[in-house]
Amino acid sequence: MDHQSIWTAPRTTGDAAFIGGHRGASVEAGENSTEAFEQAILLGADFIEFDWRLTRDHVPVVFHDKDLQRLHRDPRAIEDLTFPELEAIDPGIMTVKAALETARGRISVLLDTKITEPDTLLAGLDLLSPWLTDSVAFGTRSLEASQVVRQRLPESPVLGLFTNPGDYPDLQAMGGLWARLWETDASQTAIRSLQDQSLNVIVMVGQHSSVGVIAPEAMDTVLSRGPDAVMLNDVRLGLSARMRLPVTAATQSNTRGG
Repeated sequence: MDHQSIWTAPRTTGDAAFIGGHRGASVEAGENSTEAFEQAILLGADFIEFDWRLTRDHVPVVFHDKDLQRLHRDPRAIEDLTFPELEAIDPGIMTVKAALETARGRISVLLDTKITEPDTLLAGLDLLSPWLTDSVAFGTRSLEASQVVRQRLPESPVLGLFTNPGDYPDLQAMGGLWARLWETDASQTAIRSLQDQSLNVIVMVGQHSSVGVIAPEAMDTVLSRGPDAVMLNDVRLGLSARMRLPVTAATQSNTRGG
C-alpha cells in the first residue's frame, strides 16, 4: 500500500508525533544520501527531510551547504558549478528527481528550500513540478518564498522554516499548513499557541551548531510537549522515544484549542 502523506492528513487529539530523518537517517549513513534515505524508510520513519539547490546548468540537486567547503574542502558554490562538474567532485550526489523517485509511495518528504530569490525559485519549482505529489512538502524560509510556492504550486503543502515565529499567522493565512520551531523555542505554550492557530508544529531538535542532535531524555521531553512532528538525525532514537511516550501524555499535550 502506498504511503499516505503526513502533510495533509488531519490531526486529532492524542495523535503521536511524526518522526522524520534530518537529511535522512544521517547518523547511520552519509547526509542526504541514497543510503540515508533508504535506512530511514527501513526503520519506519514517517518522513525524510533533505535540502535542495540548483546547479549552474539548472539541475536540482540534494545538497545542504551553499558551497563544497565543509564536505569536500572546495570553496566553490553549488550555483557556480554545472552538474557534471559537481558530480566529478561528489560522485554520490543525488538529483532531486532521483531522491523523489526513491521516496515515491514509500515515505513523505520535506524539501528544505534553500533558494530564496523569487525568479530562481520559480525556475526551480517548474523543474520539480513533474515529480511532485501531496507527500512532498516545501520548507520555505520566508513569507515571500512561501507565497511563490503557493502561487506556482497551489496543491503543494508548505511548511514554514522561519526565523521569526511572528510570521507564522501570515503563513497560515496564505494556506501554509506547518510551522517549524527550534527545540530551544519549542515550549509547550509555544507549540499549543501555533496549533491553536490551525498550524501543525514540527520541532527541529538541536541547535544551529549541532543541528539534529539530541539526547534520549531530551527527546522524551520534546515529545511530551505535544508537537505534531519531530525531526532529528537519529531516527532510531526518535522512534524509540515515541514508543515510550505514555498515551495520556500524548493525549493531553496534543489537545487543540478552539
